[in-house]
Amino acid sequence: MSAAHAPAGRRWVRGLAGLLVLALIASGIWFALQKRGATEAAVAASGADSTATDSTATTEKSGSRFSFGRGKKKDKSKSDPVPVELAAVVRRDVPSFFTGTASIEAEQQADVLAKASGTVLKLLVEEGDDVSDGAVLLELDAIEYEARREESRVRAESQRREFERIRSLHEKGLASDREFEESKLLMETAQAQLHVSDITLGYTRVRAPFAGRVTRRIVNAGQNVQVGTHLFSIADLQPLLARIHMPEKEVERIRIGQDVRIVPDARPDESFTGRVTLIAPAVDMRTGTIKVTVAIDKGQEQLRPGAFVRAQITTDVHPLAMVIPKRALVSEGGETFVFRAAADSVVRVRVETGYTDERMTEIVAGLSDADRVVTVGQGAIRHGTKVRELVAARTDTAAAVVRR
Repeated sequence: MSAAHAPAGRRWVRGLAGLLVLALIASGIWFALQKRGATEAAVAASGADSTATDSTATTEKSGSRFSFGRGKKKDKSKSDPVPVELAAVVRRDVPSFFTGTASIEAEQQADVLAKASGTVLKLLVEEGDDVSDGAVLLELDAIEYEARREESRVRAESQRREFERIRSLHEKGLASDREFEESKLLMETAQAQLHVSDITLGYTRVRAPFAGRVTRRIVNAGQNVQVGTHLFSIADLQPLLARIHMPEKEVERIRIGQDVRIVPDARPDESFTGRVTLIAPAVDMRTGTIKVTVAIDKGQEQLRPGAFVRAQITTDVHPLAMVIPKRALVSEGGETFVFRAAADSVVRVRVETGYTDERMTEIVAGLSDADRVVTVGQGAIRHGTKVRELVAARTDTAAAVVRR
């Protein structure tokens, strides 16, 4: 029996020994990891201390330098005020404008259509030519119309002679009243046909319906045209018109004959003058606006029909209002400020504005007549900053007032 259990005992011992070996290996690995972690932590702590020491030293050195630099800059700011441009508050009339858009139109414009058919023999005008009322624009082949006219003339002459003969007999009692009336009717019909032939022959010479300028030529020489064919377009450019649509409340502030400033979109640096010539009596129900017709003054040939323009009409004026250049305004948080000059520094002041135009703005509150404001250099100053005025500023402001 002991011999039978001997192999099992040995297996148990070997198993126990294997477990002990595994436990020893695991313990060794664990201790090794713990030692490595401790070493890395120590190295990291040592590096951090060294870095902190270096940073502190560097900060101290840099701080001393920067502190010294700041001290110099502060001293420099005291000795060198910020250069700015100033503008004085002035008083002048400030208008309020309504600006509307429109296309330039000719007062009269028409398409010239053919009233007779035929081949175009001569073109007597070209696009851009000025023509008088009734001037011949082109000629059609008139041979056929001349033959018809001659035929009508011969028939009319024959009927006239026949009528004279019948009338002489009627006066002698040799022709009845019926014969007389029939002869008279035939003569008058022949004369009417002759008149129609004259008119039709005249249609072969196409004429201008009114004095103006040829804005478009559609037909070419040698082209065969029919009745109703579009031949030319003509416009009377004196005067040119701009029709703008204004709100009803704005129309109440304008009048017939009022001056209007016209600025073409193609040349925004140029402006032209015009006058209000017509205010429509009714309000457009779709838009709630009223049509206002502006006539461009004569002698302004640079404008052409079809050009897109902006019409500026004065609707109100504040007389002798306090104004400053628009560029002096500083907007912040929904409010408007200016920097007012006070001795050798500036004060930040909130202002209320009124009417404005391209260059100047009305000041309703916040400034007085004796004040001057910064117009250039606001980005480098704040409340209380010492400033130095540039000499060119006063010259520019004076020139602006003179131009106004």
